[in-house]
Amino acid sequence: MMQTNSSLPLEGRVREGVELSHSADSLPLEGRVREGVELANSADSLPLVGRVREGVRRVALIEFFGIGGTADYTDCLATALSGQGIEVAVVTSSLFQPLNPTPGYRIVRPFRYRPEQPKPLKAWRLARAIGPARDFLADFQPEVVHAQGTVLPAIEGRLFSSLSMPTVCTVHDARAHERRPWLGSFTNFYRRFDRLICHSQFTRRQLAEVIPDARINVVPHGSYSPLVGPPANRTKSRERLGLPLSSRVALFFGFIRPYKGLDLFLDSLALAASHGHDIRGVVAGRPLYDIAPSMARARRAGIPVDWHLRFLARAEFATYFAAADVVALPYLETFDSGALELAAAFGKPVVVSDAGGLAEAFNRYGYGAVLPERTPEELAQALVADYPVRPTATEAANSWTTVSARTADIYREAIGD
Repeated sequence: MMQTNSSLPLEGRVREGVELSHSADSLPLEGRVREGVELANSADSLPLVGRVREGVRRVALIEFFGIGGTADYTDCLATALSGQGIEVAVVTSSLFQPLNPTPGYRIVRPFRYRPEQPKPLKAWRLARAIGPARDFLADFQPEVVHAQGTVLPAIEGRLFSSLSMPTVCTVHDARAHERRPWLGSFTNFYRRFDRLICHSQFTRRQLAEVIPDARINVVPHGSYSPLVGPPANRTKSRERLGLPLSSRVALFFGFIRPYKGLDLFLDSLALAASHGHDIRGVVAGRPLYDIAPSMARARRAGIPVDWHLRFLARAEFATYFAAADVVALPYLETFDSGALELAAAFGKPVVVSDAGGLAEAFNRYGYGAVLPERTPEELAQALVADYPVRPTATEAANSWTTVSARTADIYREAIGD
């Protein structure tokens, strides 16, 4: 429901071209938005008194692209920080959709784009969003600005070049996975921040090598248990996806990128099938490179694999994980993985390669296998292995309560510096 400008009190009206949610008129003046920013706010119903964690009152999280695992991470973190009494605003895109349609934090959407738009157009739109985002931060006056990694550091870095408040960045990728010089330097982007957060000791070491004077904290990747809704039925899920009920189903899930080991997965399926195993692979996610040669090879070789090549909405996650017996993450190289946390949240055995920080995360979860070598033979054996039913877990060491508390501690340290 939207109010018109004329129905708002004079001091709360917005400039021409701005869309403001109906509850924003109750925000303090410094929290209102300038031209080019849409503000969705449900946190105004929470009284400020009694909900502020000592030393940290107001934080802005920056995650410009608004879809995928980093957006989900941002949503979960913002919700948990708000639960600690911190006033939180998420600066993001028109695609950002929180799990809770009325989240306990503010949402500002200066970046408006569609995924299918050409990359140069998206970059241009992102560049135009920097000014409105900076204007919002000037009004909101957060004590800390916390970036959730970067996708286009050459553009996103402009926002952080002139901020007066302490800045923190969670490093979801220490460097770009594919060589694209036009993206800009991830390392130079991270140098701008007062504090860096990463999810594993592996990533911390990678950062320390290129930014020796960086102040780096390790906070585990939060559990994606908030993304798990009511359990889906295995039989109905397989019928919906057209999968045989009796086969062993191995799921390769998420955005498909070269470093994630698709061809290794296909080779392992072929090898397992050649040894008489009734196995079926499911590749589910949106390709971010041309996988047509891999698909053609799988067709020629008769590899038992189904392709579900599109962006998968959260509502579909439960169907795919209910249909799967095991989840494959045979990454060739990586830093950390939200996909592992998603599989863990659904309680599935996970087979991961010993790449980046995956083994560290797996040790926290402990259900499935870590590949000592990234070979089709090792992966095939792990995909067809029997795994005992995982016992019901207690609150994880990477619960959002724990993650947000450790993150808030880092905020206080940054403020006190």
